[in-house]
Amino acid sequence: MHDPFPVAHFYKSVPAYCCSDADLFFHSHRVALACQCARSSSIKAVFLIDPKQIINQRQLSWLTSSIITSGGILTLQNVMLRISQMDAWYSYFFSALYVCGIAAFFGYLTKHYPEKHIFTITKEVLGRWGGTLVNLIMVFHFWQIVVRDVASISHFSSTLLLHSTPFEILIFLPCFLLMYFGKTSVEVIARVNDLFYPLFMVTILAMPLMLANEFFPRLLTPTLTTPGPQLLTSGFLTLGSAGDLFILGAFLHMLYNSNHVRSSIRHGALLGLFLLTMLLFLIIAVLGPKMPGNFLYPVYNLVQMIHITDFLDRLDLVMLMIWFPTIACKMIAIYLALLIGISSIINEPNYPYLNKPISLLMVVSTILSFKNITEVLSFSNFCSPVIVLAYQPLLVLLIFIVTLVKKRKEPDSQSSASSKAQPHGKKSAQFIGKVSQLLPYSVWRWGGDALIVLCGGCILVGLMFSRHTPLVGIVCGATFAVCFFLTTLTTYMEVTILKQAESGGS
Repeated sequence: MHDPFPVAHFYKSVPAYCCSDADLFFHSHRVALACQCARSSSIKAVFLIDPKQIINQRQLSWLTSSIITSGGILTLQNVMLRISQMDAWYSYFFSALYVCGIAAFFGYLTKHYPEKHIFTITKEVLGRWGGTLVNLIMVFHFWQIVVRDVASISHFSSTLLLHSTPFEILIFLPCFLLMYFGKTSVEVIARVNDLFYPLFMVTILAMPLMLANEFFPRLLTPTLTTPGPQLLTSGFLTLGSAGDLFILGAFLHMLYNSNHVRSSIRHGALLGLFLLTMLLFLIIAVLGPKMPGNFLYPVYNLVQMIHITDFLDRLDLVMLMIWFPTIACKMIAIYLALLIGISSIINEPNYPYLNKPISLLMVVSTILSFKNITEVLSFSNFCSPVIVLAYQPLLVLLIFIVTLVKKRKEPDSQSSASSKAQPHGKKSAQFIGKVSQLLPYSVWRWGGDALIVLCGGCILVGLMFSRHTPLVGIVCGATFAVCFFLTTLTTYMEVTILKQAESGGS
């Protein structure tokens, strides 16, 4: 197959005597570099990104979970608490339905268009002009996400940590980070996320234990007594951060199996939503449903409630040291998706050319977009869901229908290549762990879907009967929590089976 990035042709322009063996490859994704002597000559040093970039299922899952949790940990909780009060922790169920739809859509694209990302697929499906128009809309949305996140983390630092630091400096710091990682690929940030996200997850999962002495279970009752429209409203607002997962379409060419893509995104998204649900549950159980609604950052106030003896009462600083790199990984991943989108529109496959001007544009855009933290939170909480639902469902439906029509007219030869190594029955059971081998892949997958439906059923039953019988609400709430946890566990089993089947078949 023709290599669109001919590294050998690039090195023909560099004198042979000034290149060493170490200059031929940079890291595992083979970023070709011009050597140092080229800087003093008329030859311009450039970065060439290898098109054969690969990330595994675990990296995609954790990157997905990082995008979900980082998008919701600094925003939205106070608004959800003001709307739904003690039932706010049920709101992320609606995002779970949405992210499962996105995962199924990306799996469908990987099956029918292997080794292609969404910007290439839209041009192939909708034509040159239609695909370019859709790509411009997606790039505009990704630009808004990056500006929003840079402004959020800058205002958070200015409000709580660095009061005297000029705000422009706080904006420059994350943008310099974007500029640094913009020369690399998503493989690099996926590995960085592998280092920090497990620590982030451990800190969240350890919070129930660290806050055990601050629990007031009565603050959670009565449960499922909020009017349905209010719960739907808070659930609608959560779709803003769930829609950020659409940036993963820029990395579809890095995985070849549709089941891998679908299961990895499902697992990562549901894991992130489970962590956010648990955080909101802890906020209500510790601080109550009323007071946190008046806080800018209820999660930060929750962390400040941790008191382990008289010597460890400032764990908030330690936990922020772990949370900040995870939020940075999300910003960098979205920034890389933005660069890929822009390079696809202008037909420039080597997106590091665009890195510096786009990162500086992020600085200017962030400074000019928001005047204060109130505008940032208003845009993030209320505008993001509208933007997501304004184009993503229509785009998914349009691509699905056009692809379905095209595949009926011509034989599906591409999807067979992307469907290899799919586990079925006993063939893959011999390669998997003791727990996951009890059931085949299809059972874990459909079992997770059934548990999601059961979660929705618990909410409906509780809303109908808990006002008259409070015990029904308590039972439905407990069942919802267990089913949500089991759903996350079943998606983990899906990823485990696929991983073991791939390693066993290789």
